Amino acid sequence: MDNELLAKAEQELTSELIDGVLWLTINRPESSNSIPFYVRDRLIEHFTSAHSDLSVRCIVLTAAGERHFCTGSDLRIRPPAAPKPEGAPDFVAGSAVHMMRTGFQQLMERMQDCQKPIIVALNGTAAGGGAMLTLAADLVIAADTAKIVDVFSKQALIPDGGFMYLLPRIVGTHKAAEIVFLGDAISAVEAVELGIVNRVVPAAELRTATEEWATRIAAKPTKVLGWAKKLLHDATEIPRIATLENEATFIELNLGTEDGKERTAAMLEKRDPIWRGW
Repeated sequence: MDNELLAKAEQELTSELIDGVLWLTINRPESSNSIPFYVRDRLIEHFTSAHSDLSVRCIVLTAAGERHFCTGSDLRIRPPAAPKPEGAPDFVAGSAVHMMRTGFQQLMERMQDCQKPIIVALNGTAAGGGAMLTLAADLVIAADTAKIVDVFSKQALIPDGGFMYLLPRIVGTHKAAEIVFLGDAISAVEAVELGIVNRVVPAAELRTATEEWATRIAAKPTKVLGWAKKLLHDATEIPRIATLENEATFIELNLGTEDGKERTAAMLEKRDPIWRGW
C-alpha cells in the first residue's frame, strides 16, 4: 500500500491501543461505513500483525456513528488496474477468483486465524460484508438499535466473504437458509436468540459494556486464549483424534510460557496470579 492510500486508510480506519486492547474503528459514517479496498486491506494488515504482537491482548472492531456498523464493500472505489499486454481481454479467467480470495475471504480468514480474541461492538446495521465481519468475530456486543441484514439475494448476488461458511455453523442449516433466501433484517434481540450476538445493551452503553469485556479479556493469559480460539475453530473442521492431539500439544506448550510458570508460582504462594500475556 503506497503512502497516499495508507494515509487515507488510517483516517478511515482509526486504531488505538489502550491497556492491551486494540480498538479499530471504521470511520466512514457518511458512506454508511462501507469500506473501500484500502480499508479492507488495512484491516487484514491489523489482524495479521496483531496475531504475533505481544502488546495486543484483545481486539475490538466497531464503527463511527450510530446508524451503521458496516454495509460491506464500497464498490464505487476500485483498486488501480494493473497494466495489461496489448490485445489482452478486459476479463481474464481466474481474475474474479483471485479478487475474492485476496479480498473479503482473506479478511475473514485473518480474523479467524488471529490468535487474539476479537470483539465486534455492533453499533448499527451490519449488511453484506459487515454481516461477515460480525459472524467472523469471537464475541459480539450489540446496541439495541443494531440489526443484521443479508442483502445478497435481494441484489442477485452469491453471498461472499465466507458468509456461507460462517452462518450455518452459528445458526444451523435451516435457519441459515431462511436468512439467505428471505433476506429479512435480524434485530439485535433476535440475533442473541440465534447465537450471532452474545449480548445486547442500550446504544448509549455500548462503549462501556465493550470496554468491560475487553479489559477482562486483556487481563487473562493471552496465549491460552489464543490456543483455545484455535481449538474452537478447528473443532468443526478436523477429526476427533487431530483435535485431541492439538489439545495435548497446546497444553504442553502452555507449560513453558511465563503465564504457565506464574500459575504454578501463584498457586504455591497462595496469591492471585498476574498474567503477562506470554
